[in-house]
Amino acid sequence: MIREFELDESHAAYRDEVGDFCHSEIEPHVEEYESDGEFPADLVRRVAENGLVGIPYPAEYGGAGLDFRSFAIASEELARAWKLIAGAVNVVSSLVGYPVYTYGEEWQREEWLEKACTGEWIAALGMTEPEAGSDAGSIRTSAERDSDEWVIDGHKVWMTNGSVADLMILVVRTDDGLSLVGVPEPWDRDGVELVRDIPCMEGEASVESEVTFDGVRVPAENLVGTSGKGLRYVLEGLDIGRIGTGAQGVGVAQAALDASRSFADEREQFGKPIREFQGVGFKLAEMAIEVEAARLLTLSAADKRDRGQRVTQAAAMAKAYATDVAMDAATEAVQIHGSRGYSTDYPVERYMRVAKGMQIYEGTNEINRQVITNRMYES
Repeated sequence: MIREFELDESHAAYRDEVGDFCHSEIEPHVEEYESDGEFPADLVRRVAENGLVGIPYPAEYGGAGLDFRSFAIASEELARAWKLIAGAVNVVSSLVGYPVYTYGEEWQREEWLEKACTGEWIAALGMTEPEAGSDAGSIRTSAERDSDEWVIDGHKVWMTNGSVADLMILVVRTDDGLSLVGVPEPWDRDGVELVRDIPCMEGEASVESEVTFDGVRVPAENLVGTSGKGLRYVLEGLDIGRIGTGAQGVGVAQAALDASRSFADEREQFGKPIREFQGVGFKLAEMAIEVEAARLLTLSAADKRDRGQRVTQAAAMAKAYATDVAMDAATEAVQIHGSRGYSTDYPVERYMRVAKGMQIYEGTNEINRQVITNRMYES
């Protein structure tokens, strides 16, 4: 496999460094956390301590000060080890980190972003609501100005990291449109209530929370950027998030391919390894083709971002294609493993579960294809 293609020496070395960290510090603990159904807060902090959270942001704010190709490489390697970790830290690099770094006040960067990047705080974005998913214009959670405070009322669902969050950035409706308001240390505030952590296919270690806000008060200075421009900030952050999610798709697909290659070489039927049967060998070949294509598409989007280009279309392409590849590869991995693939004794059933989630969040793949279509017709 030509994994070094378009990677210079420094990026290839970085990939190996991150891969070694994931192999030694994450992979040995995955099954324990999965079986216990426990969110891996200590692993997230360990990842942050090793500079893998907030990769594109400057060191003065706790980031690594690296480019978006490095971000994509790290996201792939993290997801290859355990997609849950990659998803948890992607929130900081995109939907939370981007608006705070780009539009926030200096004190917000110094306090909120630095604590999120260094792992002192776990961050979450509250956008989706029971009646507002892809249609962000239907968001009803409100923030009303009362002297020098915002008063927040509403209901959020599918908040990644929600119940363990030390910082929430909420998309709220203000008098002039949708805005972003930060709620640090939310669980110490009156009116913030955890309804539940939503059971989902990814497993009990995953935290996707349903949270209500009843008269929650935060200082007026907690507004991120300009009032009424919150949706724009989130959509810009999604360009980064979709690169990260595309890279996660590549990582899960690569893990599925790795597991399938090993199993097909070890498993014998009719006196020979099953890889020697075309029905299996051709599946491996097709998986390898799709994984490499997804990787190159994702790295291309990251490279465009590094060169200052708008990547709305490229990021949507990477996200949609790579997560579809992850689902295809995971499905084939289960098939190649046969009855063992259907068992939790092997990790391929987990790859299949998490791949389905990646096709849905950061905009469903149908929404991403609509984004691509719209961009095709923009002048």
